[in-house]
Amino acid sequence: MWKTFAMAALSMLILVGCASVPKHCNLTGQWKYYYQVDGSDEADTGTMTLAQSSYALSGKANDGMGEFALTGALDGINFKIDGVKNDKKRSFTMQAVLKSEDEFTGTYSTDQKTSGKIWGSRLVSK
Repeated sequence: MWKTFAMAALSMLILVGCASVPKHCNLTGQWKYYYQVDGSDEADTGTMTLAQSSYALSGKANDGMGEFALTGALDGINFKIDGVKNDKKRSFTMQAVLKSEDEFTGTYSTDQKTSGKIWGSRLVSK
């Protein structure tokens, strides 16, 4: 009996957790993000504008490192974005997961051998 109750409770928790993020999210819009280099206590900020067509992402980001052209793809609640600085001297890759339709968290790495955490939220909620 307890085993059945435990399985039912676990199933409910999984369903409730998945219900907060739609299966087919649209990331189009303006986002503010924070990124923190591994080993640092400080986070820097930036903004990005994304456009989504089917599962493809494009856009641009601005932060303390400059302006970047963005390309990427959405796979359920997971997405990947590659950014290349306008002068082509810097690039990064970000892998993230949507915590809700308006929030994400993930990691990034750069061609300059740095990596860290990244998180953000939509500037205007849907």
